[in-house]
Amino acid sequence: NVQNPPPPPPPRRTLGDYGQMNDGEIANLGFQPANPVAFDIKNTVLSALKEDQYSGFESQCPNLHLSHF
Repeated sequence: NVQNPPPPPPPRRTLGDYGQMNDGEIANLGFQPANPVAFDIKNTVLSALKEDQYSGFESQCPNLHLSHF
């Protein structure tokens, strides 16, 4: 009883491969969520994010920044 060997794995893909045309049809967009969700971010939230950005300076504690965020 001779068993067939398993098929070889598909060729390894790079990130650039996901933007290539797929069989001459549409571009392969890679991962697409099954249930895409759109978020409505209010201007006040965006303003607050811009005002209190983490700079990464040695004098700024990342844990303290996150706790106040």
